[in-house]
Amino acid sequence: MGFGGYIGNNSRQIDAAECERTTREKHPDLLQDDEYLVFAFQGRAGKGRDTYMLTSKRLLLKDKKGITGKRTAFKSVPYSSVRAFSVETAGRVDGDQELKVYARGVGRVDIDFENDVPVHLIYKFLSQVVIQGKGSGKDTAGAGAFIHDSDVSVGEDTGVLDLVGSNFSQIDNAEVERKLKSRPDILLNDETVEMAFQCGRDSFILTSKRLLKIDVQGVSGKKVEYLSILWPCIKAFSVETAGNVIDRDSELTLFLNLPDKDNRAEGFPRNSRTRCKIDFRDGNADLFAVQRFFSDKVLGVDSVEHSLYADGMTGHHDSGSDSFLAWLGDDNRLIDASEADAKFHSDPPILQNCETVEMAFRGRRDMMLFTGKRVIFVDVQGFLGMGKKVEYISVPWTTVTAFSARTAGSWIDNDSEMCLWLDFDDVFNPIRGSQDDPPPPPIPRRSWLEIDFQKDKVDMFMIHRYLSERCMRVSAHNLKSYSIPVSSELLRPTPPGTGEDLVNWLGNNAVSIDDKEADSKFHEAGILQEDEHVAFAFKTGRDSLYLTNKRLFVVDTQGVTGKRKEYMSVPWDSIRVWSVESAGNFDLDMEMRCWFKGFWDNKVKQDLRSGRADIIAIQQYIAHFVIGNANGIAALKYAQSVSSMPAGSMDKFLSYVTNDAIVKDPQAISEKLHTSPRILQEDETLESAYKCGRDLFLFSTKRIIEIDVKGITGKSVEYKSYPLRYNKAFKIETEGHLLNGPGVKVYTEDENIDQNFAKGSSDIWPVHQILSKKLLDEVHVEIDDDIRF
Repeated sequence: MGFGGYIGNNSRQIDAAECERTTREKHPDLLQDDEYLVFAFQGRAGKGRDTYMLTSKRLLLKDKKGITGKRTAFKSVPYSSVRAFSVETAGRVDGDQELKVYARGVGRVDIDFENDVPVHLIYKFLSQVVIQGKGSGKDTAGAGAFIHDSDVSVGEDTGVLDLVGSNFSQIDNAEVERKLKSRPDILLNDETVEMAFQCGRDSFILTSKRLLKIDVQGVSGKKVEYLSILWPCIKAFSVETAGNVIDRDSELTLFLNLPDKDNRAEGFPRNSRTRCKIDFRDGNADLFAVQRFFSDKVLGVDSVEHSLYADGMTGHHDSGSDSFLAWLGDDNRLIDASEADAKFHSDPPILQNCETVEMAFRGRRDMMLFTGKRVIFVDVQGFLGMGKKVEYISVPWTTVTAFSARTAGSWIDNDSEMCLWLDFDDVFNPIRGSQDDPPPPPIPRRSWLEIDFQKDKVDMFMIHRYLSERCMRVSAHNLKSYSIPVSSELLRPTPPGTGEDLVNWLGNNAVSIDDKEADSKFHEAGILQEDEHVAFAFKTGRDSLYLTNKRLFVVDTQGVTGKRKEYMSVPWDSIRVWSVESAGNFDLDMEMRCWFKGFWDNKVKQDLRSGRADIIAIQQYIAHFVIGNANGIAALKYAQSVSSMPAGSMDKFLSYVTNDAIVKDPQAISEKLHTSPRILQEDETLESAYKCGRDLFLFSTKRIIEIDVKGITGKSVEYKSYPLRYNKAFKIETEGHLLNGPGVKVYTEDENIDQNFAKGSSDIWPVHQILSKKLLDEVHVEIDDDIRF
């Protein structure tokens, strides 16, 4: 490529074996013993200082920093964190090639190549290490079962209007598979094409292992992007039927949990890859066959004959809204579930045969269905709902990370609401009204859903009971099986006065709450499950928080009268980071914080009155449910080398932390954290410990712990835990010149960890060894990557 490649920072392929040899010589602790390089590239057309390596276990990026390049960063992206990847071939004018890797925590990694780099071999390699054996969706009955010749015109020429509107037509699966297994050889040997669509030169292909988008670019069409997306990325989907005359297109929308670079620009979504839209040419694709295909892939194969047990709310007569304001606000009311079940099994055929509607609601013209596998929103569009265009949105229960039920208030606000936190980033940045206005706050769109109900038509305690049954996980982190209906006992109306009694009890201004009394009150109201019990109960002002053996439960009192209350549930499986903080000299309150899986308002914070709560016991309780089943196996080959501990006993851990003369001995700190304060679990030990001023940065066999000493006196201490199972990638930096010490950054899907160490006092390679062992060898599959109902 020459000078142009140097200026453009295009990478040139170098010998992988030679690169591995020199890497092991210069950095003997970087690669694992059983790890080897498959591809290696050097920046600036082979003249640069940076190196990009694809090993047998990870994407490894070497970045030399500063003028001298002494400080070097090594970023490791395990293949288990990769959710999608693409290669872009060279065009006639644009001779560059490109690799894009979408990884959790990191976002998008871009690498530009010279035009002679074999990008198709790289693509095939990534298919093997990322997709093979773990990226497939659920088995389907085969695309042939869904394609009807009378409805689909296979291979028909695409018209000019379809090209302009990007409308796709269904094409022959076998022919597409034959081409993709010849030149270029894109598919894996055991991979089959199950559905395929084409618009002009572009293709959208659904295989047994991935979603494949082929984007042909430029006038000549020589530049082509091949994008592979793993099936577990799909968190929700919708189909929209064709409208009248002008709008003749039907549409498929996939909502993806696909990492990308954050976009803060006004008028754009924060994540441009969340929504994947495909317009279909009317009459050239069986839209409901596509809907059934994605239902099988995302929800699980439909292999059961149509069952009829939608008896939970059978016979519930729809009495109408009875209120013009409720009709105008499109508030939902309860309707007969069996009638909805019969309708949506046939016309239109939205439901799987094995799927049953358990609860159904109707607004002014729209509907909402609760089934054993998902919640379905039916959005009737057009003036007064008289148009042909209808959107059917499916959200699997596995996508719901938290939920709440909000009771009606007094006077003006008479609506009750249900809120769902979903596992994809659909946040949008609106455009300001004028240049003089401040930037408007982002809006969640479908990252967080709020559904209104008529207060006299829907029992919100019953809604909360139902959501608890469908969204709370049972044995082995699985959801309640769709084949087991929610008990009709739970769907019976709450006895009159129950909600009022609970509200009156919660309205008591007592500072402390007896956990046994709270357990009794919540069971009387039917909010807790039969085998669920309150372990801790706290109250601050009008709000209260409860820790049960299944969830973090928050009661938020709203409005002037306090009649309006929100009951929010965060299952323990959704917690990703948590911390507890002791009281200080001036701030007498203790604090507990939990970050849960989600992309909108996903932090729970609770102040706790000093002397009324044991924050160490709370920390231990949370750890039991979040990391209790982690293996606790050591990752270091040898114990961290430290100097001997000074003589004398330590009566308080706080004095131990704030003494700058104490050497970083993980064994001594581990012993202390098993007793006073008791932070570590019985089968958990520290492998590496670093002291940064008054603070401690610890690596245990199950998590990373930050101990942050705050305030002038240092009386207030925060203990923050990051489970290793939810860490996605990591980067270490060696020390440089002047005051630049080594550092480490651990990428999570929420709170990243960034820690610098003092120069000359810390060896960064034991940290790299721990993270390599935990993230490369002990792959923790995300709970929702293996969807089981």
